[in-house]
Amino acid sequence: MDDKLREQFLAATIRLKKMESMLVSDCEMQINELVILMSITKGCACGKSCGTNLNVPEIQKKLHISKPAVSYILNTLEKKNYITREIDPEDRRKIAINATPQGQAAAEESSLRYDRAWRELLSGFGEDNMQHLIQLLTLLNEHCESFCSEEKKKK
Repeated sequence: MDDKLREQFLAATIRLKKMESMLVSDCEMQINELVILMSITKGCACGKSCGTNLNVPEIQKKLHISKPAVSYILNTLEKKNYITREIDPEDRRKIAINATPQGQAAAEESSLRYDRAWRELLSGFGEDNMQHLIQLLTLLNEHCESFCSEEKKKK
């Protein structure tokens, strides 16, 4: 195996992780928090408390994270006073998750900041390059998930 190629790959993945941090540095929250909060607040009027029964499997699939990771993010959002959780009066087996006015405002502000950063990134990198990069990263992720799943089976 080419050691230089391996080093370049590791350096590129580290820079990719740093890029995520740079994209959200001005935001109120991390990307995963923003995606979940936006899922909760979609369709809500600004400043209004609104509830949803969050589709955890859908969130897991969208973010490629575990159910405990979704719970951890919800706990973080609750500690920041962005959401409240309570038993759904319509179906006591479910938890209704409500965005607080502070959470709604944070979601809107973070979304605006992320959108500005995204537009700047896209204008400098180009739409065709971005589509190609997304395809390559998707293939790489699929291969990695497959490989890791096979490795777990061996153990």
